[in-house]
This record gives sequence, C-alpha cells and structure tokens, in this order.
Amino acid sequence: MHRIRLKRLVALLAVAGGISLVSLVSGTATAQTTEVTGSLVALDQGDLVVDLSVSKGAAVGNLVELWRPLKLKHPVSGRMLIDRFKIGTLRLTQVGETLSIATPAEQLARAPMPGDIVILRGAAPQPVRTAAPPPPPPAPARPATTTAKPGGSSAPALPPPEISIRPAEGPAPVEADPEAKLLSDMFENLKGADLVTRIRAYEDYVRAKPQGRFSRVLYEEAQSLRQLLHAPTTAGKADTDATPEVAHFARPTSALAQTPLQITFEIKGPVAGAVMHVRKEGESSYASYPMLPSGRSYFTVSLPAAKMAPPGQEYFVEAVKPDGTTMPLVGFANKPERIEVEDLPVPVPPKKHLYSAAIWTDYADYNRLRHNDWASQTEGNFGMRFGDVGMRSFRSGFGVYRGAGGTINDLDVSNKSPRAIGLTYGYLETELGVSDFVGFVGRGVVGLRDNGITGGAQLLIRIGNDRKTNLQLGGEVLGGVGLRGITQLELNNFKRVPILLRTEVTNQPAGMGETSPVPTDETKKETSKDAAEVGVRAIVQVGYRIIPELTVALRGSYQGRNINHAGPGLGAGITYEW
Repeated sequence: MHRIRLKRLVALLAVAGGISLVSLVSGTATAQTTEVTGSLVALDQGDLVVDLSVSKGAAVGNLVELWRPLKLKHPVSGRMLIDRFKIGTLRLTQVGETLSIATPAEQLARAPMPGDIVILRGAAPQPVRTAAPPPPPPAPARPATTTAKPGGSSAPALPPPEISIRPAEGPAPVEADPEAKLLSDMFENLKGADLVTRIRAYEDYVRAKPQGRFSRVLYEEAQSLRQLLHAPTTAGKADTDATPEVAHFARPTSALAQTPLQITFEIKGPVAGAVMHVRKEGESSYASYPMLPSGRSYFTVSLPAAKMAPPGQEYFVEAVKPDGTTMPLVGFANKPERIEVEDLPVPVPPKKHLYSAAIWTDYADYNRLRHNDWASQTEGNFGMRFGDVGMRSFRSGFGVYRGAGGTINDLDVSNKSPRAIGLTYGYLETELGVSDFVGFVGRGVVGLRDNGITGGAQLLIRIGNDRKTNLQLGGEVLGGVGLRGITQLELNNFKRVPILLRTEVTNQPAGMGETSPVPTDETKKETSKDAAEVGVRAIVQVGYRIIPELTVALRGSYQGRNINHAGPGLGAGITYEW
C-alpha cells in the first residue's frame, strides 16, 4: 500500500511540476544523510567560531567543511556570478547552545575569514515543519463490487483505503507553488538539451535562488553532470591525470598607481578555472579575483585601479581542477610574487623666472654733520632669478658714489679741507647656488672718476636661501674710493615686513691717498690728501610689502671713525618683482 502511494505521489509531482527526478533524489538524499550549513562568525586567538550548535545536530569531534563564497559581477554581461570553493576541513572542539569552536583538521588552502561557509554533513536532523504535499489527482473510476447480504440482497462494496484519495478543492498545485512552476518551465525548456546547457541552467537557477527548496539538489545534479562531462576516456585518461601548469606567463614586474592592470596567462592541463589572490605589500590578507577564460587554455584578470597603490602588490594564483580542488599555480600564500607599483608622473609646470627692478639711496655722515667726512651712494638695478641651484640670479645695474673725506688729524686738528670723491659706475652681478642653502655672489664694477677709468669688485658668500632668512659675509673694493668689509643679515620671518641688519668696516669714501694734484680753493686751507682711517657702520633697514610684488624700505645708520668722529645716516629704497 505504501509503495503504491509513493509511486502515485512521484507521478503526481512529475505531472504537476516536472520535478519528479529532483524530488526523488532529494527524498532519497534526505533519508540517507543530512546537511547543516552555517558561517564562520569570528576568529578568536587561533580558534574559529562558527554558528553551529547542539540544536543543529553538532557534536564535539564532528568534521565540518570550510568553503569560501565568491560573488562577482561579470565584466562583460554584467550578470552576478556566485560560487564557492572549498578551502579545508575543521574539527569541532567545543559545542554550545548557539556557537561552537573549531580548529583546522588539515592544512587550509588559504587563511580563513569571517563570512566563510561551514557545512556539517551527517548531523542528526531536527523536526522541521514542512508544507503538506499537493493532493494527488483523482483516482480513476473503478467498477463497484457487490457483496451478498443475508436475505439475498446485495450492497456496493467500499473501495480499498489505499486508493481512496480525492483531489483537494481549489486551484491546481502548480499554480499555488511559483517555485515549482518555475522549475517545471525550466525542465520543459531543457528537453533535448546537451550536458553543458543543462549544467549552466542548473547553476544559474542556484545563483538566482541560493535559498530555494530545490537549489541544493540542482547544485549536486550540476556537479554530477560536470563529472560526467569531464569523465576520462581511454584516449584522454593521460590528459585527465595530468597536473595543471603554466604554459606561458610574462610576469609583470612594475605597474603604475591608480591604473588598472590586466594579467593573462596560458594554462596547460585539465583546469576548470583559476583565481588570483592579491594584497598590498605589508598587508596580511588577500583579496581574491576569479580569472575569466579568454580563449582556449587562456585566463585573464583585470586588477582594479583602486587596488594598485605604492609601494607594491603581492599575489599568487591557484588553479581550480575539474573536481573542484585547488592547487598552487604561480607563487604561494606565504611566498607571493611581487609587482612594484610606481606613482603616476606628475606634470610639472614650466619654470617661471622671477624678474625684479630696484633702486635705493643712502647717505652717511662720519663727523658730526660737519660735512667734511661723508658719503652718498645711489644704485639702480634690473635682475632675473632662475632657481635655487646653479645660476641663481643675474643683475645689471648702475651707481653714483659721491663723498668727501681725509685723515682725522687733517680734518679735526689741522682743519684742512676734505678731498672730494666722485665715481659713476656700472656693474654686473651674478649669484651661484651651490645648494639650496649656500651661494656665492660676485660683482664686477667699471666706473669713471675725474681722473679716468677705474674698476672694482665685490664678493659675498650667502648662507641660507635668498628668499628666506639668510646671512651674507664678504668684502668690496672700489678704485679711488676705498675698501669695505660687509656682514649682512636679512630677516624674512615676517611675511609683510622684511628686515635687514648690516655692519660695515670701511675706509670709504677717501680710503685711498690722492696720487695726482688736487685743485685747491684759494679761500680754504690745504686739502687733505692722505687715506682716511678705518671706520665702522651699523645699519638697520625695515621694509613693508604694500602688495606681494612691491616693497618699500627705510634705513637708518650710525657710523664713525672714533668716538669723537661719528655721525648719523639715512636712506630709502623700493623694489618691484614680477
């Protein structure tokens, strides 16, 4: 009786939903073994915490499979691709009411991560409320039988209980179950289809409905068909037993940052696919990228631009065999290959030269405003600045030097007239930067005096950049005027207020004795002809940047040759840069 009922139920499912084979396989599998699926929820000091428990049939010592799920978007069709790969086996060491603790039972193919799938096979099934099977179709009419009653009358006999099944009222079962209707339509469309088409249809259904009632059976059916598809024949047995290996692969050694990198290689031997695992140099975990078929025996993958970051990327590749197992193909997880990632070249704007024009004037009195020991100098120049190293700047300018002086004894004791000094000159000046911090400033001077052409020179060493705070040390010689030692500190700590502090040790303006006759004034005493003594100057100059390009400055000074032979000075300047 039970056998007749089972056969009629199978036939009814085949007629209503086209799923007799699936239901029969599913029912048989359920009767033989059960399967509980869970997830790896955490890593705790080397232990793996999974959401399997006593209520789900787990027990201490059970072996569970560890699978890595993959969900990717196809770069061409845009369809979501879902799959998973087995990476090892775990053993349950502690089982609780909600969670369990497991440890690896073997060497894992890759490091476990939260979110990995765990599968416990052969667990004791728990009672689950399931929907009642759809009612069977009405039984065919059977002729009534009669039984004789005492007294000669007869009555119809009741049909046997095992076939007294009546159809339920309401719509047909297929219409009430959309999933069964969908499965029935799929089987209808697969009539006469080859193995590859069936495998793809089954796997597409599983990806679209991973939690469907029939997904597990369809997935197992697809795997069985794959094994059938790749079953070795007598002629091809040697190829099936071969180990996949790389036939051709040009290993990339360098790549550009923020630029996608496409990698392709040829695999020789039986292989169902390949997976590339990539991580940034210094990181501990890998990101996995399935490689897509690109022609016969060729596989390719495109690493996204966001993944390509300096200083480099590490990777290894695994081949997926037809039976679903993996094996190293290029590199290993603990010894990966390396790709050096270089920063993108940054466009550099053309160098902009800085131009400047300046003019300044200075007056210094050395003898208590008696106007017998004084100097006045005015200079103007035009310059260009090129950079910090090499030829830093070049300037061309002119100057007018006027003054009067003599020895202290001639001027203060003998009361002689001062000797007049005059020089009009031009100069070329350049600065060479040994580095950003050290430079040399040289100047050549050619000028005219009353008695002919003369020359001069100036040499300074600059410590610090000329656009920042810096110190200058050096000296100057001017023919017929005298010598000057210079120490100058330029402070650029304040954005709008540049400050200059300068000291000079000099015998100008009459630092050289007169060698030619000097006209004397009839109304004055004899003119001093000997070289003037050495004196010192202290100068303070404060500027103000009205706009970033335009700076005006005022200076004050005090100079003297001794405590009784001294006086004040002042000056001003203006500079424009563009």
